[in-house]
Amino acid sequence: MLKLEEALVDENDRPLYAPKMIKVELLNNPFSITPRIILQESEEVKNNSEIKTSRVNGKSKSARDYLTNPKLSSQPAVEPPPPPNKRRKEDRISD
Repeated sequence: MLKLEEALVDENDRPLYAPKMIKVELLNNPFSITPRIILQESEEVKNNSEIKTSRVNGKSKSARDYLTNPKLSSQPAVEPPPPPNKRRKEDRISD
């Protein structure tokens, strides 16, 4: 690149003779490390997800199952209403 500076130019700062680049050497390539970091992070995420999935077995649990706060109860605050009383077709016919 330094030799391009020394080239002969016209009044519009354009080179009189087209320079040719024969060989290029990269001293610092900031993009070469990016794919490796992404691969390492994806492997860490996979390992963490495998650990988390191995901890969860079967039924899901709520916060009250994990915490030791005495204000949280495993009993429901309000009992759910009973299912509606449905009569069978046979009972309706006899009425």
